[in-house]
Amino acid sequence: MFAQDKTCNPAPSEVAALRELPSKIMTVVGPLAEFDPCHRSVDLRTPFFSNRPPLMIVVHGGGGLDGGTRNTVEAFRSKGFATLVFDAFEMNGFYQGSDFWASAATNESRQRMIYKVTLGAYEWAIKSSRVDTENIFFHGLSNGAAVVANLAAVVDPKHVRALFAEGIPGNGIGLPDKLNAPLKVVFGKLDNYGGRTANEWIWIRQELCIGNRGNFIQPPGNSANCNPVINAEGLTQKPIDWYESQKAKGADIELWWLEETAHGTFIGALQKNMRTYGSGTTRYAWVGGSPAARESFLKDISSLVLRH
Repeated sequence: MFAQDKTCNPAPSEVAALRELPSKIMTVVGPLAEFDPCHRSVDLRTPFFSNRPPLMIVVHGGGGLDGGTRNTVEAFRSKGFATLVFDAFEMNGFYQGSDFWASAATNESRQRMIYKVTLGAYEWAIKSSRVDTENIFFHGLSNGAAVVANLAAVVDPKHVRALFAEGIPGNGIGLPDKLNAPLKVVFGKLDNYGGRTANEWIWIRQELCIGNRGNFIQPPGNSANCNPVINAEGLTQKPIDWYESQKAKGADIELWWLEETAHGTFIGALQKNMRTYGSGTTRYAWVGGSPAARESFLKDISSLVLRH
C-alpha cells in the first residue's frame, strides 16, 4: 500500500440492514458505511507509462461492481486514465451479488449507499499523490448516474473537470437543483431500462414519488417535494425535463446521445432483455450497444480530457 492508503475506515458492526417493504422489494435501514480505502473491492490503478495521470472514478449502478462496471474500467484504462472503482454494497456488508441488487432493492436504497461511499472516495482521491488531482472525472451508469449527477452539485471544480451520467433514472434520491461542475447527461437512444413498454425510454419515465428519498445527505433537489411524506402519489420529474430545467438556469450541462445503444454502452453487445423484479413486476431491460457507439463515446470523452 502507498502511504496515503494506510488509514483504513471499516464499517462498524451495526452498519446497514435490509428490510422488506409491502411491495416485496427490499430497502436499507440504519447507518450507512463510509468509504474504506482498504476494502477488498477498492481498486485504484494507474498506467505504467504516465506520471500523475487523469483519474476516472467509475461509479457502479444498481447491480454493484459487476461485469459491466469492470468493462467500463477497462475501457477508460485503454485511453490512459487512472481508474478508481469499488463496491458500495459490499462496503455496507452486503454480499448477495449483482442479480439480487439489480432486481430486489429500491433505487433509493442503492443510491444512498453508492452516494455516501462515492463522496468519500472522491474526498480520498483528491489527496492522492498517484493521480492528477486537478483532472478528476466521474462516470456512472443508471443508479450510479443519479449519484454522479448529485455529486456534480457538491464537488470542487478545481479538482473535477467533468462528470458523465449515463442512463439517469428519475427516481431514487432525486436530482439536484444546482450544479458546481460540468455534467454530461448521456443516453443511449434505445435505453428503455425499467420501461413498462418497449418505447418507454428512460429519459421520459416517471415513477410514484413514494419511491423517492428526500431527507438524505444528498444536495437540495427535486426529491424534496416528491417523497413518501410530500406528494407521495405524485410523479417524479422526467430526467429530460430536469436536464432542460438545468439548461434554462444556465448550468454547465450537455446532453449526449449514443446511437445504437441501450442501457450501458460498456456492458457489451446489444441485448433485448426483460427483467422481473422482487415484486413480480416484469419490465423491459435492453442493455449494451454497438462497438462503434462505444468507441465514439470514448473518443468524445478523450477529446474533452485533452482540452483540459
